[in-house]
Amino acid sequence: MALIDYANEICEFLSSVPEIKSCSVCGSLSNGNSDKYSDIDIEINVSGIDNGQFLRKVPDIIKQKYPVIFSDFAPSLAPDVYVVSIAISALNPFMIVDIRCVANPHIETFTKEHMASLNDPYEHTLKLLTTNFKHYIRGTECFNDIERMHNRILGKREHIDERSMLSNVYAWLLDNGKDIYIEYLRSLGQHIKSC
Repeated sequence: MALIDYANEICEFLSSVPEIKSCSVCGSLSNGNSDKYSDIDIEINVSGIDNGQFLRKVPDIIKQKYPVIFSDFAPSLAPDVYVVSIAISALNPFMIVDIRCVANPHIETFTKEHMASLNDPYEHTLKLLTTNFKHYIRGTECFNDIERMHNRILGKREHIDERSMLSNVYAWLLDNGKDIYIEYLRSLGQHIKSC
């Protein structure tokens, strides 16, 4: 199934949730400039309720229909924007669903600290590796982000390139992961080894 078909299917599913007033595909899929590394960007509108509190429920809602490998909230965007990233495919590690939860009025009760406390450190690192690797293979300037991720997990090392840092973090994830992540990691590893 094509990525846009997955996106439309997810939107159709989310539209059946009573609190969700509207659901739409956005980002590269809606702009027509997606590639094989694209994620699925979806915006849901839950006007009339606390969109920050509702965002917490989104991974469990998605889990009702899709195999959720991991979910990761985006604390750096809070409290202005509420986003959760949800990996739903072990075969395509880049098929991460980024769901932005909006409301009118926007309720700013979900702080950066609160959102960060909901994240599992291992899953957060897995999401960062996937995102940083995607930027790396697309040729986006991401050395600082990769270095920050690497240093947080493995400590600072001098004179190490992006590819080596990505490989080191990948090896750490393999060594410290649970069985539920293995197929996803193997899939991601094939991409890392081939670049």
